[in-house]
Amino acid sequence: MTSNLKKLYLRTLGKVILSDFFAPRFPVSVKGICIIDNKVVLLKNERGEWDLPGGKLEKGEMVETALKREITEELNVGVSVVKLLDVLSVSVKNQINVLVVLYHCQINGAVTDLRMSSESFDLRLFDRSQLPSILLSNNYLEHILRVLH
Repeated sequence: MTSNLKKLYLRTLGKVILSDFFAPRFPVSVKGICIIDNKVVLLKNERGEWDLPGGKLEKGEMVETALKREITEELNVGVSVVKLLDVLSVSVKNQINVLVVLYHCQINGAVTDLRMSSESFDLRLFDRSQLPSILLSNNYLEHILRVLH
């Protein structure tokens, strides 16, 4: 769209049909790196991959609220947000692009309090030495290793 045509649109129809209406849409997911006893909590997803707890943002929901809701649903424990780590564009099976907002979280509970939801296929804690040998997104691995120091 030429610069003059874009200006004309924004000054006329753009007041009724916002330009964001034409922007590409893709899901937003919130994920938490949760550490207990110097191990990271991971869940096995439907693709057989180990993944961080979290999930999709619901319409109108604040990001940190969604993170706490999703982790509570998936692990049966509450969490406190420690720090925003990164915002990543992740391609799932080279088919779906997902914007992932990644946080470091503190679990409000003990290992014995953890319970896997019906959405996951396994729940385990991994120490630093085990991480390179499991099926886990490289997007998350570098951040997990930094949090574990």
